[in-house]
Amino acid sequence: MKIRKFIDFINEEFNDTPETYIESTLRQIKKKIDNMFEFQGEEKEEEVREPEKKPKFKSTKDAKEEGIGKEKSMTFKDLGVRLESSEISKYSKQYDNLTVKFSDDESTYNLYIMIELKEALPKEPDKDFSNDDIEKCYIKFKKYDLDTFEVIGQLTKNVKIKDINEEFLINLKIELDEKFGEEGEEFSIETE
Repeated sequence: MKIRKFIDFINEEFNDTPETYIESTLRQIKKKIDNMFEFQGEEKEEEVREPEKKPKFKSTKDAKEEGIGKEKSMTFKDLGVRLESSEISKYSKQYDNLTVKFSDDESTYNLYIMIELKEALPKEPDKDFSNDDIEKCYIKFKKYDLDTFEVIGQLTKNVKIKDINEEFLINLKIELDEKFGEEGEEFSIETE
C-alpha cells in the first residue's frame, strides 16, 4: 500500500469531461448562429404593424450582384433565409452535435455540426484545457426540396470552429445552391 501526502491531492489537476467541453462549444456555436437570425423577431413586429406589406427577398444571384463593389457583405436577411430550429443532441456517445434547420422561399436546409470526442481531449496533460482549445468540427450541409422534402444536394467538410460565422454559412449555402441548383430554369427544349 502506497501512502500519499495530502498536499499531493491539493496539487492534483482536474479537468472537466470531454463531453462537457463539447457541449459548451456547441452551445457557443448555437448562440452565434441564433444571433445571425435576430432580424426575424424584428420582422414579426413590423408585420403586426403593417400586415399588408410583404418583404421581397432576393435570389442568391441578385444579392451577390448587388453586393459586388460594396463593403457590406450579404446577410441571411438579404437572402430571405429564415431559421426554423437549432438543437443540440447529446445522445451519441462519441459525436455530440448541433442541428440547425433553416429555409428560404425555394428550399429548406439542414446544417449538421459534429465535434468528435478526441477533439476535446487535452493534448498536453500539464496545461489547462478549455472549450476554446477545441479547434475542428465536421459539417454536413444538406439542401431539401421544399415540396417533396427529397435531398437535392449535400456538402461535407471538416472546418475550424473559429471560421464558423455568417459569411462562412452564406458562402456554404451559395456553394450548395450553385452545385445543386435549379437546372430546370436554364434547360429548355425548342420544338418546331
